[in-house]
Amino acid sequence: MLGIHQKVPRLLLQLPGHIHLSRIAINVCSLFTKTGKWEEKFTKDVRIELESFWKDKVFARCRQDTAHGVKPKFYVLSMFPYPSGKLHMGHVRVYAISDAMARYHRLTGKNVVHPMGWDAFGLPAENAAFERGEDPDEWTHSNIRNMKQQMKDLCCDFDWERELATCDPEYYKWTQFIFLKMYEAGLVYQKEAPVNWDPVDLTVLADEQIDDNGRSWRSGAVVEKRFLKQWYIRTTAYSKSLLDGLNSVNHELWRDIISLQQNWIGSCDGVRFEFKLQSELGSHDIPESVSLFTKRPEAIFGISHILLSKDHSLNKDQYYKNASTESSEDIRLNIVAVHPFSHKKIPLFVDTNREFEESLDAHIGIPSCNESDLKFVQQHKLDFVDVLDAEQGVIINSDKFSGLSFQDAYEKVVNAAKAVPVAYEDLPVVLPKVKNFRNHGKSPLTTAEDWLKVKCPKCDCDGFGERETDTMDTFVDSSWYFLRYLDPKNSHEPFSREIASKFMPVDLYIGGKEHAILHLYYARFFSHFLHDLGLIPTPEPFVNLLTQGMVMGQSFRFKSTGKYIRPHEVELKGNIAIHRDSGEPVEIQWEKMSKSKYNGVDPEAVLKEFGTDSTRLCVLSNVAPKTDRPWSNDAFIGILRWQNRIWNLVSEFVKQKKLHTSSQTTNTAELKQIDLEIHDARNYFLLEVSFHMNRTFLLNTAISRLQGFTNALRKVSDDSICNSFEFERSLAELVIMLYPFAPMFASELWSGLASVASKNINFQWSSGIENQKWPEVDENYCPPMHVKVNGKDVFDVRLPMPYNKTGQLTTEQALTLVKKHQDFDHLIGSRPLLRHQLNIYENYKVDFEISIADKKLKKKQRTNV
Repeated sequence: MLGIHQKVPRLLLQLPGHIHLSRIAINVCSLFTKTGKWEEKFTKDVRIELESFWKDKVFARCRQDTAHGVKPKFYVLSMFPYPSGKLHMGHVRVYAISDAMARYHRLTGKNVVHPMGWDAFGLPAENAAFERGEDPDEWTHSNIRNMKQQMKDLCCDFDWERELATCDPEYYKWTQFIFLKMYEAGLVYQKEAPVNWDPVDLTVLADEQIDDNGRSWRSGAVVEKRFLKQWYIRTTAYSKSLLDGLNSVNHELWRDIISLQQNWIGSCDGVRFEFKLQSELGSHDIPESVSLFTKRPEAIFGISHILLSKDHSLNKDQYYKNASTESSEDIRLNIVAVHPFSHKKIPLFVDTNREFEESLDAHIGIPSCNESDLKFVQQHKLDFVDVLDAEQGVIINSDKFSGLSFQDAYEKVVNAAKAVPVAYEDLPVVLPKVKNFRNHGKSPLTTAEDWLKVKCPKCDCDGFGERETDTMDTFVDSSWYFLRYLDPKNSHEPFSREIASKFMPVDLYIGGKEHAILHLYYARFFSHFLHDLGLIPTPEPFVNLLTQGMVMGQSFRFKSTGKYIRPHEVELKGNIAIHRDSGEPVEIQWEKMSKSKYNGVDPEAVLKEFGTDSTRLCVLSNVAPKTDRPWSNDAFIGILRWQNRIWNLVSEFVKQKKLHTSSQTTNTAELKQIDLEIHDARNYFLLEVSFHMNRTFLLNTAISRLQGFTNALRKVSDDSICNSFEFERSLAELVIMLYPFAPMFASELWSGLASVASKNINFQWSSGIENQKWPEVDENYCPPMHVKVNGKDVFDVRLPMPYNKTGQLTTEQALTLVKKHQDFDHLIGSRPLLRHQLNIYENYKVDFEISIADKKLKKKQRTNV
């Protein structure tokens, strides 16, 4: 009885004195790769067995070349995830995109880098510890194991030998190293300033982490303002470099990301100086220094005063020079700033009425540059020195900078403002094990008393210092991880310059648009800085950027209250949705998936129901990667039909190859015509798919073209398919082009084709599909030129030149060809052309656009379209 139950996964109905076994339907399919017998139909059972067999076999057999320059490199990078424990549908989409691109470029003969790692530091781990009573380190590494397996189940061919986690000392040692390098360069400083405080997570938030209602993006708590001493990175020093770098990226692919970056960077002029502070009363109860920004560093010797905003941390009663002036608009302090070059003492004032520039809480007064500063010194009878000779265009009264042009002085002053370097011997500063993570707003590290006590690194005294307990935001870790991927085991430096020179910059970076401001900005900033150190070959880290849209779920909520309800509680009556029990009107929306909105979809359930390859094809098809994708299982209907059509094509080919002998031939003239038609379709669809994989990254359009290619091959008769050279070649190439999107499905199809293939067709039939080459367009193929009138496709004109010579086509030649087309007179005739433009995508396709005055084209044209 036990043995039967173990073998049969069904409930057994037991009645007194009897044992009844329910009828069990056992579907047995014989996978060709295992049995040599080809299944004619692509059933769910075939799909299950197929994926079970192939899921561990479709990963690249060989990785990056060790020899230099053997293959051109292609670095495809997807944003690494926080290890929350489970993938969501957004992960499925981004990693399906990156895996398809990686597999495609391997087929084209490139040396592909396709790594994966974990953005594993941050509050989520600590919050998980609070909620579950678990150690954050153990919880994080457990989640990494789970998500890594899920990625393998998704058939993602990542370079796991490059895997890293930002929480490992081997990684954050070099994050600390880069931080110290920035400190040496004067880019890192501390100051006390108002910050955004999350009272639930007990942490500081950036402005971008607060929603429109003033609430934390993670906890939802109302954000408070507090004064805290914080570390800052002076990214403004690279503003001009970052702005200029946007001119070198692909504007077609970066599009609105460029404007987002430009708006975030803002003005590119200025520099920040560190001014030491002194009390005129001899008090030691003052900050050590204050960090101040100016757009006119070349005029720094002309500083007469410093104005502070009313929100500045130095605006305190004990710092007022005269208590009686507390209600005055300008309050002088009993603190002075020491000039960083001349050591002159500069008075400080709190200006309660001045509007300070955005993100600044202080203003350096230079009367030579600013009319309002001149009025201020005259009003308060302050001394000042004129440092600008406008007539000569040079700096004066500025010590060693005198006589320099304004621009030369600007650059030399900036270069002179450097900080003192620190030692590196003690890296990494390994984080201690901490038991208490709730420390009333203080860093949990303050509870690690033994770790806090550290020997002073700057002298040989017997005294001990206390470690810094402020931790860096996770953006620091995620701003350079793509460089560590290239050399993850290096124990001597963050990465080898030689290796970085070989593989940088990243050729394609894929991630959510929500990260296109902050994360992208900091990653670019780090790269510009590391380029200045001579560590990487180019300042810009990413050549092409693909920001994919979100996967949206359908949500339902009451129109009256906005309360979300579950899908099964909703009933549709025609086009109207109502609550099943109350009849109350329900609003239907497509929104970002969320547990609170009951519109989430579990990827594991989808993979179990439809299979990995069908899910990959579904998430990649129909919708452009940059567009939000409303998720519905209805989309699988078309995908499964297409898979069945391809399977049937291979089935019929295998069947006909086995049935026909070499003496059974099709009519020669008929076969020649069939080959010509297939040849034309093959080259057309191959060019289209290659164009979108290489240039636009519209994987949905590439899949659409593959579906068109499939339909073209289905038109060939059964009698012809086994005798047509072009059909056999095209069918094999269709399967190869399918491989990046559905690797397991394509691998089984390839095995079937290889079993009956003609040896005179140039494929490596004895090798797996992953070792084949991406097809090449025939050199004699003359492509069509797509003609558009007022933005609509109207007809194609066959070009009189091969696809690889289209760059020689002129606008006048193209217009002549268009006018000769049989439909030109009917559609346009003698009407004037307002505009015409030739667009050549060299080695791929040609478009010709025409604008005419008529907003609507004639009826025949619309019908043709």
